[in-house]
Amino acid sequence: MLRLEQDKEAGLVILQGEHVERDQAMESDPNWKMDKQDRGKGGSRDIVNFIASSLGPALTAVITNPIEVVKVNQQMAGELSRQRGQHFVATLLAIRGAGGWTALQAGVHASMLREGSKNLFRIGCYQPILDFLRGEESRTQVAVWKRLLAGACSGSISAYICNPLDLIKTRIQAGKSATLGEACRQTGASDWSKWYKLWSGCHVNAARSALSTSANLPAYTLTKEALLRHGWQNAIPAHMLSGLVAGFATCVACNPVDVVRSRLYNQGGEGGQGRRLYASGWDAAVKMIRHESPLAFYKGFWAHYLRAGPHFLLAFTLIEQIRQAFRPQ
Repeated sequence: MLRLEQDKEAGLVILQGEHVERDQAMESDPNWKMDKQDRGKGGSRDIVNFIASSLGPALTAVITNPIEVVKVNQQMAGELSRQRGQHFVATLLAIRGAGGWTALQAGVHASMLREGSKNLFRIGCYQPILDFLRGEESRTQVAVWKRLLAGACSGSISAYICNPLDLIKTRIQAGKSATLGEACRQTGASDWSKWYKLWSGCHVNAARSALSTSANLPAYTLTKEALLRHGWQNAIPAHMLSGLVAGFATCVACNPVDVVRSRLYNQGGEGGQGRRLYASGWDAAVKMIRHESPLAFYKGFWAHYLRAGPHFLLAFTLIEQIRQAFRPQ
């Protein structure tokens, strides 16, 4: 009995020693310290996240809008035909030839409003949702499926709220509408009793945004965490490289739905009574396969990445800098 009690006591001492060593190791881990500090800041950190999530992408839209105009025009080229669209440079020059260099900034105001408001919810809601899902897990140890679910949820929320801005922006960029008022009139939403028409295509938009957000935000955070583990500083170079990776992941994941959304947004004419080619997103996808080819889903891919890569590079870098500037001391 005495021997057993001594063994138990020794085991308890060893177990306590292991706890002490583990606690000391955790206290020396900067990621654990930051995680512990952020848990205590609560609401103030969330407010900074929302502000940064809105300002960063809105400012970035001014720079990347011309590339998005080219992307939308490429996606609309050869609609329901075997006609091949032009490459990026030819499309850009065609737009400039038709409307001058200012045509490449078509819809820039709507684009800034869309980026600022949509990302307020898309990026701003991501971290609070992820914090809820991760519970007591460390920030760097969160399961990938929780990151994907948080991204899908925040992306869908932002898409349903901001669908009118997405619709108007896309129509202006494609040259279907010249102004916000004209876009509303052409969709039939100028009559306030038909305001719901501004939510045309919202389910496809939500699917696109869910795919986009569940790809780019986890890709950004996972890439940044990997870089930090390999000795990179939590500074601008790591943010920029992570943003480029996030942009590529976004394009691969959501370009097919992005093309379908562009087709849905740009159909219909005056008063929303013009020629409508598609009854739904599914109908658009089937007709694209039948009349074009499966490759049609990746029309404008490189224009998409030329826009998304620099966009997320700049947006995430600005978000990180704004967060640091407003981070409570």
